[in-house]
This record gives sequence, structure tokens and C-alpha cells, in this order.
Amino acid sequence: MKCPYCDQEIPDGSSVCPVCMKELIPSQEDGSREGSEAPIEEKSAEEPAEEASSGTDTAGRTADSTEEGAATGQEAAGVPAVPEKKQGRGPIIAVAAAAVVAVAGLAFWQMNKEDPKDIVIKAFEGVVADGQTNPAEEIFGWDAMYDKLYQGSYQMDMGLQLESLLGITELAGAGFNMAAVQDRDTGAMDMDFGIQYGGMDLAGAQIYLDDAELAVALPELTGKVFSLNLAEDLETQIANSPYLGKNLSDMGFNLQGYVDYMKKANEISKSETPMFDLEALWERYKTGSEAIDNLKAAMTVEKGEKRSFTVDGQEQECTGYDVVLSSDSLVQFFTDTKDFFLEDETLKKDVVTYLELVKDLNDSVSGAYSLDSVVGGDGAQAEELTPQEQQEELWTEVDSSLDEALTQFQNSMGDLNLAVYVTDDGKLASFDYSAVLTGISEEMEDGQAAGGESAETSGASEEETKAAEAGSEAGGAAQGAETLTLSGTVTFKGGYNRMANVDASLVLTAPGSSPVTVTLNKTGDYQKEQSYSEGLVIGLESEGEKGALSLAGSYNIADKTYSLKGALESNGTEMGSLTVDGIMETLVPGESFKAAADSIKLTVNQILLGVPAEQATDMDLLELSGSFGMGPMTESPAKPEGESFDILAATEEEWNQVIAEMYLKLNELTSSIY
Repeated sequence: MKCPYCDQEIPDGSSVCPVCMKELIPSQEDGSREGSEAPIEEKSAEEPAEEASSGTDTAGRTADSTEEGAATGQEAAGVPAVPEKKQGRGPIIAVAAAAVVAVAGLAFWQMNKEDPKDIVIKAFEGVVADGQTNPAEEIFGWDAMYDKLYQGSYQMDMGLQLESLLGITELAGAGFNMAAVQDRDTGAMDMDFGIQYGGMDLAGAQIYLDDAELAVALPELTGKVFSLNLAEDLETQIANSPYLGKNLSDMGFNLQGYVDYMKKANEISKSETPMFDLEALWERYKTGSEAIDNLKAAMTVEKGEKRSFTVDGQEQECTGYDVVLSSDSLVQFFTDTKDFFLEDETLKKDVVTYLELVKDLNDSVSGAYSLDSVVGGDGAQAEELTPQEQQEELWTEVDSSLDEALTQFQNSMGDLNLAVYVTDDGKLASFDYSAVLTGISEEMEDGQAAGGESAETSGASEEETKAAEAGSEAGGAAQGAETLTLSGTVTFKGGYNRMANVDASLVLTAPGSSPVTVTLNKTGDYQKEQSYSEGLVIGLESEGEKGALSLAGSYNIADKTYSLKGALESNGTEMGSLTVDGIMETLVPGESFKAAADSIKLTVNQILLGVPAEQATDMDLLELSGSFGMGPMTESPAKPEGESFDILAATEEEWNQVIAEMYLKLNELTSSIY
């Protein structure tokens, strides 16, 4: 017989062609062997149908060999011949293709799978990410208002009135008020102060300042307006002054220094950037320091156990990550941070400017004998440092102190371990933390010092002394070592932003003593165009004693009423509180506001006054009312009305007349009170 594949002669009855090694299948018609593409172990389940098809195909080839172009028996019967089919390749190709797709998909997933460290870092960054809802900004626009008022001309006013004191209402109506206007274009400003009692203005002062003049009026005491000419040289005016200049010099008052102080303060207030701009400092730190990036790179993160937390009002299963920050990386982080702030030129400049202001004011009051001067034991005055030198000396002291603290930290602090839990959408739900601090007790250190002294004074040899010191240190480490464990949890419950509702705790545990627990609970709720409320409770518990400070505030957006409260608690009893209730009379978000306080009440528990706890009740100690407002300037600063009185040009006689007038008016005011 011939092999249907290679057309070679092979033994009859062969199941496999010995030439091409193809499998041969018995023919259903004559028992001859037909070819099969598939190996024996991979035969298809459809083999009978394939065999029939193969038999038909063989018959067709036999007919072709007998008479070229003749039709097969099936074709003659009108049935088309079944084309030759290679057996078993389809399933193999399908399986291979599926495997390739699966492997490729797995590889793609692994390549695009986010690193656990990146997940943890993004979760922490998301807590304070920009773009989150800020109710205070949406309602009031504080940031925009501050920027607008700081850079432009503004005015403000405030006032307080006494309603009752220890329940006594006779003093009702006493109070004070203040108003100020500043024109940043011209540099002019004015301020009005007033004290009221019994429904009338008891005393007041009006101050005006620009580049050319300082004017002060005391309308209840005199009709004169005291003025100082700033346009001309002050030293010359003081030297030519017939009365006040000499008296000021005798008292050590440096008028020129005071004017310099006022001018410098006014220039600073007109600066485009404020002194000690903490927000700008933070931005410089984030972009200019590598401390945070180095800390991120140093942390190790591994997948941990899953846990469920309530986030945004829904129970969610969160993925856990075990994070370790080594003590060395923490020390390096604090060192890098310290170096950045101490090297920040803007911060240095702000400190120098502040010290210059202090010096100018100090010199104006104390003259040659500066309050900053250091006097030695022999009465000799030490050399006074310039503001620049003071800043450099301060920086050196701070750097040294922080280095010492970091060294102690490095010697005592262990690794910081965290268990971080992140929701499926990348939100930080919670994290647990723990660290261990170790050190040597002060008592043991004192004992070691005493032991060292006795060894040195006992006439022992140097080797014996060293051995004694080593033994003392070893014994101290074994007996005097103290371990302080810091642990706690921070949970972010969500809300209008990631920091809206947060629970946090810190537990300090030392062997042989009761743990000290500090807790923080922040709550917040914001119903757009309806209400906004915030709450914060800081608690402290130690040896069964509990204390708490609570702060709370709420604002009704519809009727513009607000309520604020701060309270102190001890073992569940409120010991004292300060409450403010009022209404926002006017509000233009991002531009201006005026808030009226109908009641500002200070309440104390009588326990603080020595009353037994079972008899003590809350007592209203003080109640006030008032208002406060700010907004863009609507009226320019104005000079006080009255007759100008040049304080340097005035003679002694003119001064005596003014003083006598003020004395009489003061007596009249005093008699009206009583």
C-alpha cells in the first residue's frame, strides 16, 4: 500500500507511515489506511466525521487516477466532495493563541500596575490636595479678601461694649471703638480711638500720618491738633525747639528714631509681599527642598492585611500597606528641613527687618541706653550688635540647638512603623503608627558620674578606672534604660473634603507607669447654601484624670447667624467657656464683611472659685457685645479738625496753656462719671 501523504510504498496494515511518520486511519470501506494530521494523543472529539470525510476524499483521488477529470461517486450523485482537512490543528492554535493573549495581558497589567509606594504617597498627598471643597472660602472668600485688602486701600472698624460684669449692670454701656483707613497709593492713614461710658464719649484720639506730617487730636481734652513736620529735617527742628526738644533729649527719648520706626513700618505695610509670609515659605520649601522627596525614596512599603472603614458615610474594604521609615531617614529629613529654613534668604531678610523695627522703636524710647544692650558685672556696657549680627547670632544658636536635639533623637528614636489603609479609589482611610524611644535615666547617669569620681579619687590605676567606668556604664544601661513607646491611629472619615472629619490618637507608654493618651476629634458638615459647622476636641487622659479643650462654630447661610464656642473640661465637667453669638450684617464674599456680636459671654464653673463640686454651678462672669468689619476704602484718610499745634516749635508758655486746658477738661469728665 502507499502512504496518502508521501506516496511511498509501505507495509500493508501500517498505522503509521515509516517514511513521513504520519498517522494512518483505517478506511471504513476497504480497511486501507488513511492519513491524519493530528497525533494520536490529540485526536479531536469529531474524529468519526473527519474519518468519513477522509474516506470520501480518498475515493475522489482514486477516481482521478483512473480517469482524469471524472467526477467522484458523491459528485455524480449531486453531493459535493468534502475538501481535505488537516486534523487536530484548530484546537492547538486556539489554545496557543489564548495562552499568548493571557501572557501578554498579564505582562501589560504588571507593567501598568501602580507601585505600592506610589499608592501610599498619593493617598497621603490627597489628604491636603488642592481643589477640594473649602466651605469657608466658598461662603466668605477669606483668602481673596485678604489678598485684595492687603494689596489695596482698605478700612476697618471694631468695637466692644460691656453688658454686665458678675451680674452687675451698672457698668453697662462702657466700651471702646476703633476705626482705621489706609490709602496705599498715597501712603496716608488715619486711626480713631474712642472710650465710652454711660452713653457718652469719655475720651478719644485721632491720628493721621502721611509722608509730610504726623497729627494727633484729643477732642475731649483740647481743641488743639498736635502736629509734627516730617517734611523738614527733624534733628534741626529738635535743636531749634525752644521747649519740647530739650525735654525729650533730657528724658533720652529719640524722636528721630521713633519717626524712622513709623516710616519703616508704613513702608513695610505697603510692600507687595508681607513679612513672614508662611504660605510663600511653605511653597519655597516644597519646590526648593529635597527633604520630602528623600523621605519618600527612603520609605519601604509592602502589602498588608485588608480592613474595613467608614469613608464618606459608606463601609469600604481597604487595602493595607505596611510602611517603614527608618530612624536615619527621619533624622535626615529633619536635618534637610532645618538646613533649608536656616538658609532661606527671604526668611533671613524678614528677621533682619523685624529686628531693625525693634531697634528703631527701642532707640526712640531709651535713647543711647538700648534695651537690647548687655551690661557686665563691672557696669560696662557691652557692644551692641546690629540687626544683621543679631540675626546671624540667632541662627547660630538655633542651628546648634537643633543639631543637639537631632543627635538625641537619632540616639533614642527607633524606626517609625505604619499600617496604612487605602480605599479602591486611592483615598487614605486610616493609618496606625508606632515608634520606640530609648534612653538612660537621669538618676542612673548621676550614679555613674558619682562612681567615676570615686574611682578616680581612690588611687586606682588607669586600667582599673577604665574597667570601673565600663562596668558602671554597662550596669546603667541594663538597669537605667527607659523605653517610651509612641503609638496611635489617625482615621479620615471624609465629608466635604478629606480633613472634614478626622479622629486621631497618641498613646505614650512607659514601663511601670500609666499611659498618657492624647486624642483629637475633628468634625465638619457643609450643606451648600444652607449651613456650615466645624468642631474640634483635644483630649488628654493620664492616671484616670481627663481634660479636654473644645472649639466649635456654626453658620446659618440662609439667615447669616453664627455661633462660636470654646470650652475647657475636667473629668466630664465644663469648667469654663467663651461663647459668641451674632449675625453677619453685611457680606460680599472675597471683598468685605461686617459681623455683629450680640453676645460675647465668659462663663466659669464655681468650682474654680472654691465652691464644693456638689454645690457648684455655672456663673456668667462677663458679657460683652460688639462688632468687627473690613472692606475696601470708601473714604480717604482725613486730618483731624482743630487748631494746629507744632509740638517742636511751641514755647514753654504755649505748652503750659495747653496742659492747663487739658487738666480742666479731665476734671470735668471725672466729675461727670461720679
